[in-house]
Amino acid sequence: MEKVALLDGEPTWVFPPESATPEVVAALAFSGARLREIAKSLGGRAGWTGSGLEYWQSASGKWKITGGAENPQVTFFVELCPPGFYECVEIWTVHAEIAVRCDHMVDCGMHRIESRHAYPRTGAACVDSLDELTAWLLTRHQEVPPATWRSRDRMAAEV
Repeated sequence: MEKVALLDGEPTWVFPPESATPEVVAALAFSGARLREIAKSLGGRAGWTGSGLEYWQSASGKWKITGGAENPQVTFFVELCPPGFYECVEIWTVHAEIAVRCDHMVDCGMHRIESRHAYPRTGAACVDSLDELTAWLLTRHQEVPPATWRSRDRMAAEV
């Protein structure tokens, strides 16, 4: 799995050439900046590359855009997938979530606390949805102190 910082990648890895306009690139950069803002406030990491948003290539060679901001308490994550990225999913999808790491003795992974989804019809509309969802993540980050997300986990271990 290859990860490439947003500004080091090529929009046509994800979007049709006619959709990869300077406006799309600028909107993606703005969404990445929101994630970096969250990460800075958390004292954590902005995606795997530090850019907030990045291109991510699957083992099959298909590309998507992912991003996040996290610290040991909470993860804010977003994903934009073109049609066909996931087998049998032939539509554009944009997904955002806020999650905490499992706190059970046997770690089952991440526990989703809140999420939002969008299913735009075009690549350009996907960028608009990504903008809306990263704005939602930033708002939720500003509204809820990082240390309190764990208390919202309905699957938390009983102590």
